[in-house]
Amino acid sequence: MDCATTSYPVGNLSSMSRLKQGFENMRFSNFKRIIHNNSKIFWLFYATGFFGVFLMNSALTSILLYRYDPGPNVDQLPVLVPTFIAGSAFFAGRVIGAIFQPIAGYLSDSTQGKWGKRRPYLVISTPAIVGSFVLLLNPLITETSRGNSLYLVSFLCLFYFALALYQVPYLAWLSELASQDHQRVILSSWIGISSLIGAVIGGVGTPWLTAQYGFAVMTTVIGIISLVMLLLPLLAPELVAQKTERLPLLSVLKASWQNPSFRSYVLGTSAAWSAMAILAVCPPFFAIALLQQDVSYGALLNALVLGGSAFSILILRPIVSRLGKKRTSQFSMLWSGGGLVLLTVASVCLEPSLALWLALLPISSLGLGSIIILPNAMMQDVIDQDLKYGQSAQAIYYGSRGLFRELSTGFGILIAGSLLSLGNTASEPLGVQLSLVAAGLCVFVSAWFWMLYPISK
Repeated sequence: MDCATTSYPVGNLSSMSRLKQGFENMRFSNFKRIIHNNSKIFWLFYATGFFGVFLMNSALTSILLYRYDPGPNVDQLPVLVPTFIAGSAFFAGRVIGAIFQPIAGYLSDSTQGKWGKRRPYLVISTPAIVGSFVLLLNPLITETSRGNSLYLVSFLCLFYFALALYQVPYLAWLSELASQDHQRVILSSWIGISSLIGAVIGGVGTPWLTAQYGFAVMTTVIGIISLVMLLLPLLAPELVAQKTERLPLLSVLKASWQNPSFRSYVLGTSAAWSAMAILAVCPPFFAIALLQQDVSYGALLNALVLGGSAFSILILRPIVSRLGKKRTSQFSMLWSGGGLVLLTVASVCLEPSLALWLALLPISSLGLGSIIILPNAMMQDVIDQDLKYGQSAQAIYYGSRGLFRELSTGFGILIAGSLLSLGNTASEPLGVQLSLVAAGLCVFVSAWFWMLYPISK
């Protein structure tokens, strides 16, 4: 080939610069060839990471308050920390994790070395995630003490700090493993399914293991499984990029917000996450106040929501192929919003009907699967719109989204708690009915922001 026909991104390069550029292009081509030839294996390794994340998070959420304030119980467990303090510590830990997410993205994007930008943070954070989980549920002081409050706050902050340090680089790695649009949708679906399985096993298996074998055995089993799953993504390859200058964090954050694609994207997803947070909190109250059933039916209603979301993941790809990611997101939110409106009307105008809820709730939840899958598949499209920082700031974008996600989840829980205080019993169900309305409004707001999203592919 005539050297004159070879093009380079920068003019007037020296011979050494051209040699380096040619080597970099060849290395990138080889990397893409390896990924293409072994994509399914690498994707499987990669997807297990979020199984471990959601297993840990769901396990901790499902049992932590009981561990520190079990109330009257047959096992004679002592009250270590009052529920209000434990709940406040939980909130503080999530806030710390939310604030740290953009910083974790900045650290990952700025890292340069032979191990890549993403892998080192998975290695560093995994022991901290698993270790803090085990220590939180096996406190050193086994009686009521101020020391336990400090212990709880400290290790919750460490847990969510480490979780942020894992999640942000992990998600930023996705675009390397799936460079095409349809590949991102598929890999995001694998991650979504892995996440749901981890959440279900953590939410169901943790209380059962604790009841059967105690906290020590439970944390050992969950901890070992999570440790393996969190480290398996390291078997996937990562392209080691050339050394670049460190990006100014505040400038990148400002540029991301000035990116109109990111604004509508993150506000649309945030509104949907608020709706999901409300729906996650309310099932026990749906059972008691609206269906006049035992609180145990809340688990069934929660399973219906997860089941509807999981089924939608299986049918999402052909819909995206036909409508595109933007229209699929918008249609999904309108679908779920319509279902929530029907449930609200039924709770106000009709007699309590378990059969009606068993039919409508999973159908309404079909739209929620898109919020588990599509945001990860769409993020690279959003980053590509940032011509100034773009590919150099992938993890910072994911970190900024993580900040919005945590804050919107907390906002949804706050809304639910405030509304439920207005009435959450069969005789006074107003707060529960308004919670349904609030979730529906959040979903419709999400659909409106997706209408403003400028990328149609």
